[in-house]
Amino acid sequence: MKRSELLRRRRTLRGVALTGAVLGLAGCATMPSNGPATLGPTESGNTQNTRVELVPVPPAPGEEPVELLHGYLDSLASDQGDYRTARQYLSDPGWKPSGAVTVLDAAPAFPPIPANTDVKSLSITATGNEIASLDTHGSYTTTLPRRSVSVQFHFTKNDKGQWRIVNPPSTVLISQRDFQRIYASVNLYFPAVAGQTGAGVSPLVADPVFIRTRVDNPLQTAAQQLVNGPSTWLQPAVNSVFPPGTKVQLDTSNAQAVKAYLTLGTGGDWSGTSCKTMATQLYATLTATANQSTSVTLYQGKGGPAQCAAGTEGAFNPVQVGTTAYFLGPDHQLKSVSPSVDASNGDRFVIEDVAGKLVPPGVTIGSFAVSPTGDGSVASVSADGRDLYLSALGHGTAPTTPVLRGAGAGALSSPSFDGTGTLWVADSDPGGKPLRAVIGGTPVPVDIQGLPDGATIQQVRVAPDGVRIALLVQSGASTTLQIGRVQRVGGADDQSHPSPAFSVQDLRTTAVGISSISSMAWQDGDGLVVVGQQTGTTSVIPVEMDGSPSTAGTIQTLNGVTDVTALPGDLGQWLFATAKSPDEEIFASQLTEFRWVQVQNGGSSKGSGVRFPG
Repeated sequence: MKRSELLRRRRTLRGVALTGAVLGLAGCATMPSNGPATLGPTESGNTQNTRVELVPVPPAPGEEPVELLHGYLDSLASDQGDYRTARQYLSDPGWKPSGAVTVLDAAPAFPPIPANTDVKSLSITATGNEIASLDTHGSYTTTLPRRSVSVQFHFTKNDKGQWRIVNPPSTVLISQRDFQRIYASVNLYFPAVAGQTGAGVSPLVADPVFIRTRVDNPLQTAAQQLVNGPSTWLQPAVNSVFPPGTKVQLDTSNAQAVKAYLTLGTGGDWSGTSCKTMATQLYATLTATANQSTSVTLYQGKGGPAQCAAGTEGAFNPVQVGTTAYFLGPDHQLKSVSPSVDASNGDRFVIEDVAGKLVPPGVTIGSFAVSPTGDGSVASVSADGRDLYLSALGHGTAPTTPVLRGAGAGALSSPSFDGTGTLWVADSDPGGKPLRAVIGGTPVPVDIQGLPDGATIQQVRVAPDGVRIALLVQSGASTTLQIGRVQRVGGADDQSHPSPAFSVQDLRTTAVGISSISSMAWQDGDGLVVVGQQTGTTSVIPVEMDGSPSTAGTIQTLNGVTDVTALPGDLGQWLFATAKSPDEEIFASQLTEFRWVQVQNGGSSKGSGVRFPG
């Protein structure tokens, strides 16, 4: 078959599949405007949720190396999770990919090779621009700056005179368009090495990985990824209760009640605490993957007895508060705002004054943070940015001295609590520590590795788990959003290090392409929302901590927006924001609606600095 005919056949088949998908969507009577994509196969006969698959084409007799390489790369990007058709292009049908992926900005290019019947082996170099990569664990890394890559493919003729690819790379080469179609990010959950929630257990930490979603059972894939252990970046800060060599088999016949048959590796522990931790890890991971609540029961092997179950994160969830945010009224007094459970009177929100003496008399609150542990702790930074005070909601006695003091006006940023009760604040004083922490009212040392000389931290937001921390870093004329891993050393029962300390390590840049970032907040396990500019207009933009493209959708532009807040784990997915229009006012939206409304109760929406606990 001629090359032109073969390529036309392949592209037609792929085109038919894509056209079918478009026609299928166009034929739907209704279609959701947002929300995550469903993972896994759809039920047959349901045309509303029919998923059109891209079926790869096996090699045809007499194909030349260029056509063969086209077909092989097409097969890698198909919906076939086991690569059985791709292997037909190879001299060794036992080839297995490592799981690593190189993502290019477009399909790889390679030069045409003149047909030569006398040659029995040759090589073709595929080239492209790498924009991201997955390691063998599925962890995503943005390639900064993007770089040119060259990959050699070697060909030989077999005993039937047919060209085949010899020893192909174990890393899959794929375009960004195909990557976004067949891969999706899921969160695996692991308990933190150090730090405890208000309930006295290690908080669960999200570890985002990408898996192929066009497979028979994505839940099974996610479960095995979980028991295999955390990513290289996260591993130093979390534990894996599953010992090496652990295997898991899921029974998902009832999607709301999954059975997990575990065969633990050497050293496996079925005791009550370990079993409950494993069950909760699986529950959190599978619930996030399936996008629905999924109880999990653990069994000791396929035919073994049930050991324990989990239907909630419970004490492992570091956020132990409801959907109540706080803001400063025009008089700089703290107020609370909650979505109304009964909006029959026309008020969608309940706004109340917050009792408690949070700062000494005569001190004005400039920014604040409320603890997500549920203990009511409040940190307040004075309006001049010099002093930080600790108090509590409803506290009858005002603090008299600050727990932290900056060297000059505006030195201290707005503070941030994690779910272990640790307080964080940035200090822009050139002669001091750029990041400071407080535990139980006592400052503790913080070391930051990889921060450029002379850089300052403009804002800090720590994830509820206390393991990931988002830093708005200014270095010269450049401002970037960096995600770091928090290492906790000492304290509690550590006799070698009785005094606690922190180290922020392995900073990673995210929110690439977004400028003028002025505010940020953790929105879920691995995502944030930021206030910045992407197309010349300041707006609220969802970003992922690993730098991968966000699937959260586009949030309606809010004119004059200056800051934003969210609450990880909030089922209502509420966002609150401050905007100047021209006075500072509080607005609210939901990620399920993408529509901003003024927060009013009694006719006024004025206020600033709105924050969920955290």
